[in-house]
Amino acid sequence: MISSRIDDPSDNASLGTRKRGPRITRACQLCRARKVRCDGQSPCSGCRPSGVACVYRTSESKRTRGPTRVRSGNPSETSVDRPFTTTYGIPPAVQVRHDPVQYKRLRELRAGIGVSNRDSGSFQFYGPSSHFCFVQRIHQRIKRRTNEALLTPQSNPIPDGVERWGLERFMFSVGVDDNNGKCQPDAYLSREMGDAFLNAYFEIIHPQVPVLVYPEIIGIWEGFWKTPSQLPSHDRRDLVYMALAIGARVSSSEGRQDAPLSEGWGDHFSRKASGSIKLFEDPSLHSTHFFLLKAVYAYQIMRANDAYLYLGHAARSATALGIHRAQVVEGANPTMHRLRLTFWTLYAQERSCSLYTGRPSAFRDELIDAPYPEDLTSLSLETDPGGTQYIQATTQCAMTRAKAIIGKIVDRILVDIYSSKNILNVSDLCRVHQTALECDLELENMTKTLPPYLHFFDDSLPIGDGWQEVQRVILGNHYYLVRMLMHRPALVFATFFNSKAEAQERAAGTMDIKGSIDASISSARSIIDLNYDVFFRRYPGVKFDGSLATFLVSACVNLLYDVLDSDMTAQYARNTFTVVERGIQCLDQIQHVGPTTGKALSLDVMKVAKDALGSSQSLGDLDENMTSFFPWLQQPDPRFNQDSVAVLEHDSSASPSSNAIAHTTDAGEGYLESLIMAPEVNYIPHWLQAGFQPQDIPHALY
Repeated sequence: MISSRIDDPSDNASLGTRKRGPRITRACQLCRARKVRCDGQSPCSGCRPSGVACVYRTSESKRTRGPTRVRSGNPSETSVDRPFTTTYGIPPAVQVRHDPVQYKRLRELRAGIGVSNRDSGSFQFYGPSSHFCFVQRIHQRIKRRTNEALLTPQSNPIPDGVERWGLERFMFSVGVDDNNGKCQPDAYLSREMGDAFLNAYFEIIHPQVPVLVYPEIIGIWEGFWKTPSQLPSHDRRDLVYMALAIGARVSSSEGRQDAPLSEGWGDHFSRKASGSIKLFEDPSLHSTHFFLLKAVYAYQIMRANDAYLYLGHAARSATALGIHRAQVVEGANPTMHRLRLTFWTLYAQERSCSLYTGRPSAFRDELIDAPYPEDLTSLSLETDPGGTQYIQATTQCAMTRAKAIIGKIVDRILVDIYSSKNILNVSDLCRVHQTALECDLELENMTKTLPPYLHFFDDSLPIGDGWQEVQRVILGNHYYLVRMLMHRPALVFATFFNSKAEAQERAAGTMDIKGSIDASISSARSIIDLNYDVFFRRYPGVKFDGSLATFLVSACVNLLYDVLDSDMTAQYARNTFTVVERGIQCLDQIQHVGPTTGKALSLDVMKVAKDALGSSQSLGDLDENMTSFFPWLQQPDPRFNQDSVAVLEHDSSASPSSNAIAHTTDAGEGYLESLIMAPEVNYIPHWLQAGFQPQDIPHALY
């Protein structure tokens, strides 16, 4: 949208004078934070289309031009309500020291990694904000190679950190179409099981991605059981297939899940909904929803690359339809409401995935003026009495609006904090810190607009309905993940030096090392605490959502990176490992994550923790203290190699599981017998092969 500018004659009169008046006599806080022109109205043209609160300062003060873009530390002269600079202890005036070494290190913080698939020859790149790039950094730190640059061309097709912990299995698809003929035909799926899958989808996934209409999906599903002559002319069965696939992944019975059954039917229906070339060539709301659901399924199996590609297709389809423009989606009827809900749901999902993979977003904010979806008291989208319990997730849109605001903040983080192109000289680093403060403020202001049931930061909140609890934990995870990644560059930067104090000194005021590290670590802790509370108290059914593993693993790895600090005390490390252990307990509840299981995934985190502890030998008795509190942190038995693979000395014809059990029988035969009688016994050999003695496996993890 192009807005006309009305120049004040007094501006021209003052051009030749040294004293300059403000460029705009009145600007709202959001326009100030985004550094765009504000028209001074209430609400202004920038806030009106999006429906966000348009807030002006109570008093205005003139801003004089200076040689740099660094703003004064006075709260009345910045774009923030409260003095973040005072809270973080940053001096109001920053003297930037042109240090080439520091500049090179800060450029290194914005480097990514590339990963190749030896079998297929495919290649993927992950930017500096990505989880995989951070895992490579923690591996370098464990191996005490912190001065090794990611900018240096790598000789190995798979970075050693990614290969060390086997993360390439989460990057590349593993022959998803190879076993198409081995799947059971649709006739073997009972109607009752299909109903259970669809109900699980609408209970767990629909509150997060409220784009499907229950009566429409159920109507198509009922058509599956009619004769061919009774089938409708239009065919949208692929949406039902995707709902069945995702529903199978998150379904459960009496609080338990049959993982093989869940995975089998999920993979089957996902393949059936492969999509035709028409969906790529013919943009429609149908194709937009289809690609969005394919991305949701990719999240369930922890394939961020697949999700990024599908969300990109969905974004192109949405913009081709024009549903990012107000002239297309304005209106009070249910159809327009659904278009707005679809676009902003897709927008939030795509931006979150872009940050997690460290890749560019497909959306341009300056080209979007579609208004946010408003809450509705009545809606005729769903008229089937059987679907009334799922209406509220469609009519109550506070979570969608909040995630859209977070999505806009993500774009600033990607461009202003993680983009190397934005760092052209050392003085630009000051603007990076200012961006972090402004984004922190925007995140805080967003929480003030939330209805009580979305207060993820208040664990004393009364337990709400199922859809409310799902939205609460999802919004909280996105909020804390964005804040954790926004401040994580300081966590990595500090490892280039002998201490955080030295890092702060070398930063010369361009970064607040301690404040940013504290913010990143506290956000990681909050992710684990939030999910633990929901998994074990507020709404246990959400633990079958495999996408939550992405947040939990990221939080655990972020905390373990901080444990490697040279100034670490035994008490601080103990507190950190306590939180990590709770994260592992949450991961252990997720039984169907991607190419592995939740138990194997929790084991991956434990292996990283053991490596992290093993690299901290200079801390004296820290190792002994930690292992006394957390037996699973003990170093692997010598009968296992450095990759935690069992070194078998028995008959090669025997299975690895039986040999592993034979190795550990003497260590605790009675204890092992009790484990074999416990639920989920099929996972015990996996733990034993990885070097854990039976008595050291935490009780909560089997």
